[in-house]
Amino acid sequence: MSMDLNSLKEHYLRCVRCGQCRAVCPVFAGIGNETAAPRGKVFLAHMLAAGELKADAEIAHNLSLCLLCRACTRECPSAVPVHKIITAARSLLAREVPNTLQKIIFKEIWSRSSLLNISARLLRGCQNLGLTVLGRSMGMLPPALDLVGKLPRRPARSFISEVTRPEGAPRIKVGYFLGCATNLMFPHVARSTVAVLSLLGCEVITPRELKCCGLPQEENGQMDVAESLARSNFAAFQRLGSKAIVTDCASCFAALKDSSAFKDIEIMDLFQLLNGLLPGHNLKKIDRAITYHDPCHLAKAQGITAAPRELLTRICPGFREMPGANSCCGKRTAVWNSGC
Repeated sequence: MSMDLNSLKEHYLRCVRCGQCRAVCPVFAGIGNETAAPRGKVFLAHMLAAGELKADAEIAHNLSLCLLCRACTRECPSAVPVHKIITAARSLLAREVPNTLQKIIFKEIWSRSSLLNISARLLRGCQNLGLTVLGRSMGMLPPALDLVGKLPRRPARSFISEVTRPEGAPRIKVGYFLGCATNLMFPHVARSTVAVLSLLGCEVITPRELKCCGLPQEENGQMDVAESLARSNFAAFQRLGSKAIVTDCASCFAALKDSSAFKDIEIMDLFQLLNGLLPGHNLKKIDRAITYHDPCHLAKAQGITAAPRELLTRICPGFREMPGANSCCGKRTAVWNSGC
């Protein structure tokens, strides 16, 4: 994960400012300012590294105008890893222009499961009392908080066992990386993931001590925290003898695939694993129209677009492609960058 801005010099010098990245950047499409364009941020990073610009709050703001969806990286004809350059620049800014609120959120709270759970319970309590609605109406809370939705009463880790035995003949032992969003916001997804894998003959390992994947910390400049989380999570799976890891979260998948801590262990997206396990099974068909939106961290970061569609067309004859299926939804980064 860790990278120094100066070590990326050969990459940002390859940028010829052709502007092709602007055509695929959702932030530039919404703002229209050159500093919001990927090539503009690469130029700012270049000036920072060369010492021709001083790190300050304005530069930090301009470099925060990126969802890190990686569309520009895939589009760049010069193969400039724009997302890596922006992440490295944010890391420099986190040291030179520290943001106390960001540090509290990503280093002290989000990196500790116990504090994150307490924060989620507090937020749920405020939602139940209507305090979040009041806070937004008074301008005290960011609008992006609406995107969080109503938090469930119980997180997934409160009811998913550390070891879930397979139903029937065992076929594979797999670690399940249960990410923060799935755990706290979508526990029903975690329940379904474990249940389906168990039905297909998987012994599912979900370590109790799992922490955040580290992607929010890395993308907000806390590189040392992200690396520490990756090492901790790898040790958790090693303790339980996991030789392969699956996750149902595209962001967690991208973080694990990019992490040097997990370089010697197989990382799979849930769609990939299910497509390998399902042949030979008689599947119940879904008799209604279904569509699919490509998560940026799955499609753009890892190039996985066929596997989800292969699975969905197998179980749903009415599968239809939606317009703009590969457009960035903006939700993830909007939530954790709001107010920071």
